[in-house]
Amino acid sequence: MALLSFGHMASHWYIGVFMLVLPFIKKDFMLSFTEVGFMISLRSLAGALGNSTSGIVVDLIGKRQLILIISATGLGICWLGVGFAHAYPLLLVLFPLSTLFNNLWHAPSMGILSEVYSERRGFALGIHGATANIGQSLAPVVVGLLITHLGWRTALKSHMVLSAVVALMLLFALPRLGNFDSVRKGRAVLWEMIRNKLLRNRALLLITMVSVLRTLGQRGIETFFPLYLADQIGLNPVWIGFYLSILTFSSTIPEPAMGWLSDQIGRRTILWISLMLSGLSIIALTRAPAGIPLMACMAFLGFFHYSLRPIIFAFALDVTPAEIGATTVSYVFTWNQAISSVAPILGGFIADVFGIQYALYLIAGLSLAAAFVAGFIKTPESHS
Repeated sequence: MALLSFGHMASHWYIGVFMLVLPFIKKDFMLSFTEVGFMISLRSLAGALGNSTSGIVVDLIGKRQLILIISATGLGICWLGVGFAHAYPLLLVLFPLSTLFNNLWHAPSMGILSEVYSERRGFALGIHGATANIGQSLAPVVVGLLITHLGWRTALKSHMVLSAVVALMLLFALPRLGNFDSVRKGRAVLWEMIRNKLLRNRALLLITMVSVLRTLGQRGIETFFPLYLADQIGLNPVWIGFYLSILTFSSTIPEPAMGWLSDQIGRRTILWISLMLSGLSIIALTRAPAGIPLMACMAFLGFFHYSLRPIIFAFALDVTPAEIGATTVSYVFTWNQAISSVAPILGGFIADVFGIQYALYLIAGLSLAAAFVAGFIKTPESHS
């Protein structure tokens, strides 16, 4: 739990870095909102590719340790490259590649936790997600200070160290903790199970729809909130980092707590209430002045939006057999990444034509739509 959660924290540290550095990249490369949105859309498509391949590989031949090490190492190399990049087309290669390596992490790590903690799945995935939020919330503050003193390029180049530490820990510590290389499955048996228990699973389809709509909104949050804080509110890097830290850190404690609560009273109720409140909080955020009111709105949004991923994936793993757990994680993540690639470019177009505030209204509508779909999910008997 500790090792995988630390690795997850490191992978989301880079997401926090991306959210903070995005306004500086936009300025230095003289990009429009649409160009920023296109870049992030490519990141989402690359993430879909990483997720779609890793789960099937894990369930078919194992190799979890190797996939996790590749994820950590590749992530650091890509961010090192961004620090040296001076052309927009190069960013269109490096940022999608970094997202591909980042998303290789989820299927093997969440598959391990789901199997080891099958009776406390929501809580275990909540801890895994909470540490990710710690990394994503601390990164903007720390890197904001680094950028202020060193510049954004030097700050990014230094991040190769973090990925190297994670890769070495996985290489030497994970084998001693246990044999987490899943047993090789027959290809015919695996595909038969995927066809009957995953692709024809109505409950999983609705859960995936909720997850996709929520991820569309979160992709928009990560893209346009830093730009909103810089362009509309006029904050400097340190304050932008502080506000973004509030957004992610506010879900750190609620995430395992809500995961545990979903283990006890059911996942659908938690999803419906939280998605409704997250949508309303985005609308409130666009009307809040800088200072305590804006901080409160961002904390409220983080509490109810960012804490939902473990519940959604626990729900998905509840309704599918454990033998295809990694593939289930990949299936949901793949749809998340593929469809959410639309949000940044669509939001960027809306921001360029109507103003960035209307892009935030789109994000709010997506959360409310996810709450609507969640109300139709029927809870079947668990397959765990």
